[in-house]
Amino acid sequence: MTTIDEGVGAARSSGPSVQDLLAADTRRVPESLKDHSYVPQGSADIPKVRYTSNAFAALENEYLWTRTWQMACTVDELAQPGDHVVYDVADQSVLVTRTKDGSIRAYHNSCLHRGTKLRTESGRVASFRCPFHGWRWDLDGELAELPAEWDFPQVWNTPESCLPQAQVAQWGGFVFVNLDPDAPSFETVAAKLIEHFGRDFQMEKRYKAFHAVKEVPANWKVCMEAFAEGYHVIATHPQILEFAGDANSEYSIWPDAPYVTRFVNGFGIQSPHLGAVSEQQIADAYLQFSARAIRGSVEVPEGRTAREVVADLFRTMMGQSFAMDLSGVSDSEILDAHLYHLFPAFAPWAGVGQSLTYRWRPGPTADTCYMDVLRMLPVPDGQERPKPAPMQVLRLEQSWREAQGMGGLADVFEQDMENLPKVQLGLKMTAKRAKKGVSMGLYQEARMRLIHRHIDRFIREGLVADGRDVSELEPFVVPEG
Repeated sequence: MTTIDEGVGAARSSGPSVQDLLAADTRRVPESLKDHSYVPQGSADIPKVRYTSNAFAALENEYLWTRTWQMACTVDELAQPGDHVVYDVADQSVLVTRTKDGSIRAYHNSCLHRGTKLRTESGRVASFRCPFHGWRWDLDGELAELPAEWDFPQVWNTPESCLPQAQVAQWGGFVFVNLDPDAPSFETVAAKLIEHFGRDFQMEKRYKAFHAVKEVPANWKVCMEAFAEGYHVIATHPQILEFAGDANSEYSIWPDAPYVTRFVNGFGIQSPHLGAVSEQQIADAYLQFSARAIRGSVEVPEGRTAREVVADLFRTMMGQSFAMDLSGVSDSEILDAHLYHLFPAFAPWAGVGQSLTYRWRPGPTADTCYMDVLRMLPVPDGQERPKPAPMQVLRLEQSWREAQGMGGLADVFEQDMENLPKVQLGLKMTAKRAKKGVSMGLYQEARMRLIHRHIDRFIREGLVADGRDVSELEPFVVPEG
């Protein structure tokens, strides 16, 4: 990772920082939230063609998505032997399944005869049978049946007849896969994520209460970046400015954990973009917007802040809803948005009040992608773990509002979705005098610049390993500095 001069990206918005909010919290704040670091990532523009070129998308498909750790499913979806999830990414497909001995494996989802996709849908089976010629593999990946085996002596009963496997890791109730057998372990790549959640946020005690995936008319990076910063709130989500410290958001980049970053947006405080707003106005606006709103207003007593009062209210309401004692949980965990990001495309929220998890994948062209939204709710104390919600699939022309159970969150997402096709079209403007790059903020959008540099490194290393000319990357590469 390139470290830029410390003066780059040193400016900050007026108003309280996230660390100021944590220092004023009414409860003990988890140490993970105090663990903040920032490494400048320079000021160079990001070439537009990275978002629009099918040639660059092909390089990503070959050297990024085949060599990185990606969330494939939840452990709960693989409850019994034979339960399996088909995870498709770029032009690759993986079968993630529970075997007879209870372990979880991931197989390349391709028949070893003529390449037919073994499974197109998730479900439960006793074995994996090719629909073309009937070759069949058991749950351990061993070839169990080969019609007319007399004609395939080079295959039958040989080690090469087993389904090739991908790397598998389990963390926080999720199953991750990596198609590269030589890739560093998940524990190495995600160490900061494992440390923070293992110590303070206990993701494994949550279950999948909602899951929808939607095709989006924009490049996967355009879509992912729309959820990676608070800078867009002033224009895209103006309805939350009275109670969201958008420009005061905190962006963490850790030098010892380059593949994990974090974005924290404080709530219960006003945006620095507004003039003075009273604590009562902040509380009223927050409660009116929130899905947890109650009729009427809640008074903010003299000497207290809206943040404290709303946190107390939500602490009680969520405690009742989740059947949990939240009396000792910090205001920040109740109110704030703590969005972690594991490169390249997995983003779980921490805290109690925020229960979302995101995933992004490339679409069939550079102009489309898929975005998954999961709601991971705490398992109520003393209750049996609920079954995971089924995945709802939304087509390109459908709205998030059509996803059953998404609630008021769908309206916020649709505000983002209105921007994305406009961004994708604008990026294609390549006339002679048109701007050739994207100018990102030096602090608020630094994480995105880091992600682009990671992508370049994976592609460059892959080209070198395959003996290909690295000049293939040159038209797209992010400049240093």
